[in-house]
Amino acid sequence: MSSAAVLFDSDDPTLALDHTENAPALDAFAPSVMPDKAMGRVGYTRYVFTQSGDQIIPALIEGPKGSQTRCQSVELPCSFQDLKDLFESGAVIPEELNMTSVELGLLVEQLDAVESTVRRFVDVNDACAAGYLPDGTQTPNMGSHFTNFPLILDGKFSPSAPEILLFVAADDAAPPFGALGRCKDGVWKGVDVEIAGAAFYQPFAAAGNNHFEGFSGPLDNWHIHYNLCRLAGQDVTVLPSVCSGAADGPLDRPQGDASEGWMIHAWADREHDNQLGAFSMWNPSIWPLSDPSATFGSRTASNTNLIAGFDYQTVEAAVPGKISFFNADPEAHSVTAGTPENPTGEFDSGIVGGGSSATIEISQPGTYEFFCSLHTGMRGTITIGDG
Repeated sequence: MSSAAVLFDSDDPTLALDHTENAPALDAFAPSVMPDKAMGRVGYTRYVFTQSGDQIIPALIEGPKGSQTRCQSVELPCSFQDLKDLFESGAVIPEELNMTSVELGLLVEQLDAVESTVRRFVDVNDACAAGYLPDGTQTPNMGSHFTNFPLILDGKFSPSAPEILLFVAADDAAPPFGALGRCKDGVWKGVDVEIAGAAFYQPFAAAGNNHFEGFSGPLDNWHIHYNLCRLAGQDVTVLPSVCSGAADGPLDRPQGDASEGWMIHAWADREHDNQLGAFSMWNPSIWPLSDPSATFGSRTASNTNLIAGFDYQTVEAAVPGKISFFNADPEAHSVTAGTPENPTGEFDSGIVGGGSSATIEISQPGTYEFFCSLHTGMRGTITIGDG
């Protein structure tokens, strides 16, 4: 695999979906046709699907759609400390980041503000006193989410006012799942914890349908959860019919089984610098400690490519040979080599109906453009490694 960051664009046509004032933004809807198997890679693809029982269900959607860049290699300077060092050095910004020096400077300034806020809450009692309440579990490589609900309800984005703080058990021998403790009368009652980062939340009502102004530059890939449930002290993606119990229950809201807003982690604490990227979902520098490259591999699932929402999502780890695409739209599409202005004829899937799969073949490494012959605004690229 040669290239490590993926730029994806979206000239999003009008979708045949109902949208009311109280519904999620159009970009937040799961495809109308489910794939026939689990697919998608967290941090690599816009959609992630998983299997629950005998059904395939949506687990995560990345967005809102726009020209965003995914950091997909630990070699890229995507951690908070790496971005800060890059800006202060004045060195050339790697082209894979798709950032200008002005964008990088503002991003570093914003992450500095996040870190200053995080450092204010080194003492968990200060977080409790400020209204941050723990979610009752510690997720591997993510920690426990302490949420400030009034900050969520105000719908404002500010690097100095994260809606969520991320704490981890200070002792790696502490129970990995279940509540680490609770805030009572503004005081922490539980195991020793340390702060590791922050997270931000934008309700659909505040965010609207367009990619909102968040962090500077194209690295801030937000996400929403579908079908997220707490079962036996763990957060899992399951069918709503499975998610029940006195102590368990859905962690999302009834908006098509999706949460009610976009979320992003911000690992801006240099004591827990995240080599997977400042905005990665997972952080291998917190429990359970692991090699960043290994964490990338363990959080990915399938190399199947997807067509959904009039958009292509392609997996960067493609190798020469036959490459499959599944069309999760009800409308037919194609995967045709080149651009509408300059079709190359190197490959063509033909017409792929909704709910159907097709295969193209690419024998040589390189980056290939393609488009939909039926919807010429749909364009994508796929990078083929050397195997």
